[in-house]
Amino acid sequence: MTSSQLLIISGYSGSGKTTVLRTLEDMGYYTVDNLPIDLLPSFVHLASTSGSTISRAAMVMDIRGGESVSSYPEVIRSLKESGYSIKVIFLEASLEALQKRFSETRRVHPLDHSLPLLEALSRERQLLEPLKESADIHLDTSDLGYHDLRKFVADRFRTSGTRERMLLTFLSFGFKNGLPKEADMVLDVRFLTNPFFVEELRDLDGRTPEVSSFVYNADGAGEFLGQLESFLEFLLPRYLREGRGYLTVAIGCTGGRHRSVAIVERMSQYFRDRDHLWVQVRHRDLPEV
Repeated sequence: MTSSQLLIISGYSGSGKTTVLRTLEDMGYYTVDNLPIDLLPSFVHLASTSGSTISRAAMVMDIRGGESVSSYPEVIRSLKESGYSIKVIFLEASLEALQKRFSETRRVHPLDHSLPLLEALSRERQLLEPLKESADIHLDTSDLGYHDLRKFVADRFRTSGTRERMLLTFLSFGFKNGLPKEADMVLDVRFLTNPFFVEELRDLDGRTPEVSSFVYNADGAGEFLGQLESFLEFLLPRYLREGRGYLTVAIGCTGGRHRSVAIVERMSQYFRDRDHLWVQVRHRDLPEV
């Protein structure tokens, strides 16, 4: 296993460890939350064994370990001396920032539910001080929002030649049946000539060559497709840089059977086979699709 491929995430409660872990998981890391220290040597050995299916791993080890927290630095140091390549990331934040986050989420501090929050936070700092001092990477998240922290992690731990991937869903729908709640972006193609009023096309849908050809050759369709492709080409890399994992582009016509379906099929083909995207197609208002 190469350096920075095995990551131990620790730090203060409320400092963003879960966000870091989930970001790494989205990047393809095998992740474990709250791994007991007694299992760390076995896990490191397993992940580092030739032929292991775990090529990159990240785990959170923090105050939830209880009394064993004091042994964290020594166990990690011993593994490093044995030749294992491990990086320890320690997340911290000001007491003011942590108090605000606990107040917003209404969570109870995991150290001791009977302690006042400020006392629990202060006690946690004392217990984790040895691990903080031995950490390889320190990150103060006091002024970092969720998206800022995800971007930092993605930029810092993305391996050479790899990129984050985003699930891009093209969704067709009919306005007469309501807007799709899951849509991030809604486009209206009711300006295109409606195949519904062509008798031989009425009972077909936008996946058939007859209807799709009719839609693509409608007045303004070619220009619209070109503009939409350029628009998404501009947006998608920027969404990826911000650590976004999902984007749903909903395209609607009157009934969700002809124009929107044909446009969705065309757009999905255009963006398919991109190494940074998974492309999914959904036709909400077509039966059995």
